[in-house]
Parts: sequence; structure tokens; C-alpha cells
Amino acid sequence: MRTCLPAPSPATVRAARAYLTQRHATGADQILWELTEHPLPDLDAIDAVIAASDRAQRGPGDQPQPMAMAAALVVLGAARLDMDQTEARLLDAAQASAMGWEQIAAILGLTIEETEERHRHLKPRLDQPVAHVLPPRPYGQTHRPRAATRTSDQ
Repeated sequence: MRTCLPAPSPATVRAARAYLTQRHATGADQILWELTEHPLPDLDAIDAVIAASDRAQRGPGDQPQPMAMAAALVVLGAARLDMDQTEARLLDAAQASAMGWEQIAAILGLTIEETEERHRHLKPRLDQPVAHVLPPRPYGQTHRPRAATRTSDQ
């Protein structure tokens, strides 16, 4: 059985997204940040840190700061939680649509026991707070962006 890392708090995720976006956003992503404080997509932010590290290992450029690596790891934890919750909801929906564990397991390439264990493992993740990214607010709107969560922002 794999062990899940604890979910980072929504406030920590928002801070990590802001940190990475301020340092790595370019083009339209940079404009979205400057105008609406809309962060980079999570996987793009993580990829930017990995790319910076790869460039530094090849020679030109400095290795990303430990804070950038920490922020990328926090964002990775948030992305993993989001996918775990999505998978748990999808498994629930598949069962509700009259698919049996045999069918679900065959599609996933797992045994029935592995599929049931995976579902049991993911189900508690549904109760963990997620720092969702809202769509960019229209230009000129004055309120500060606030990430929506399924539960309180703790």
C-alpha cells in the first residue's frame, strides 16, 4: 500500500503558486499574473523549476533556490491531492453507473483486490481541503483573488 503525503494547507499552496508564478511566468501567463494575480497552471510551474534545474546542470544558469524547489514540491502535493480526489470521485461514479469492480479493474489493468484497495486508500482524500484556482477575474475588477475550497481555508 502506498503512503499519501499529507495535503498542504490551501494557504501554503496559494503562497507557493504565487512564488513560482512571480519567478517563472512569461508571456500571457505573466500578463495574467500582473493583471489578475492568476497563477501559472500547477504542472507548468513545476516544469519551470525542473527546466531551470536542467539548464543549471548543463552549464548556463544557476540552480533554482531551495525555496523554489520547496514551492514546487508543495504545488506537486496539491496537484496529487486534486488527482487523487478526482480518481476517487470517478471510481464512485463508475460504481454508481453499475460498473462492477471486475470491469473497473480490467480497465485500470489491476486486480479486483488492488482496485478495491486503491479506492479505500483514495476515499479519505476526499475530505482534505484543496486550494482550487479560480479563473482569472476580469481586468479592472478590484477584489483580491481567493481560491475556492471544498472545506474551510484553515
